[in-house]
Amino acid sequence: MLLITGEDPVLTEQVCGGLSQRGIAHSRVDAAYATAERGNLFQAALDARAAGIAVIEPVAWRGAPPPSPSPSAELLAAALSATRAPGVTSLLLVTSRQDGDEGLRRLRRDGVPYVVLRPAPLFRVLPLGAERALRDRRVLIPPEVADAFKDAIPVEALVSAIARAAAGETPQGKIVDVAASPEHSVLEVLARAGARPELARGLRSRIGRWLGRAIARADGADLRIDGVAANASEAPQRTPIEALTAAGP
Repeated sequence: MLLITGEDPVLTEQVCGGLSQRGIAHSRVDAAYATAERGNLFQAALDARAAGIAVIEPVAWRGAPPPSPSPSAELLAAALSATRAPGVTSLLLVTSRQDGDEGLRRLRRDGVPYVVLRPAPLFRVLPLGAERALRDRRVLIPPEVADAFKDAIPVEALVSAIARAAAGETPQGKIVDVAASPEHSVLEVLARAGARPELARGLRSRIGRWLGRAIARADGADLRIDGVAANASEAPQRTPIEALTAAGP
């Protein structure tokens, strides 16, 4: 059982959802409750019979300013205390802290077995729940969209790294940078979702949009797939005549 708490409720919820899809047993504790009184997180670990504690601190999102406010010293202290609960054997910290950070120094001094995951800026694929609609569907990717996400990773990549750490597949006592790579590119992410992504330059991407084809665009931290509805088997598409009419003279 992995006991999870985090200061970014949206990211923490997405991580918990990803772990549920993988069948990984976990329980979530609100960060405000975890730090409200000394011993709250320790007791939660006892009640859940947790084997590990995971703390998700604020991290960077693509196209957004650096995380603010700074990570909570109180939450990390509560997590370190909770690792002393019977049965807890490790601490997993997801963070943007740099190597010389006092919190990381305290973690090393504490002596608890730990893994630190430091992800590249994150992005989401929207609409959420559209995987079925994307299956075997051609998705046009303007090159500028692919380039906009080249230094970022999907939330799914972070969830995978957390799952590996929880399973004991990541060496303890390490800071692991979950870095951007070709396997986390927009094309690869959509291909793994079952889509058929294609780079589409200039006129081709504009015509595709007029025709109502599925096409990707950057929207802050979101990779939005226009022309695909969540939980829809196929978004309506225009005929060439309709597209030319909508385009105007």
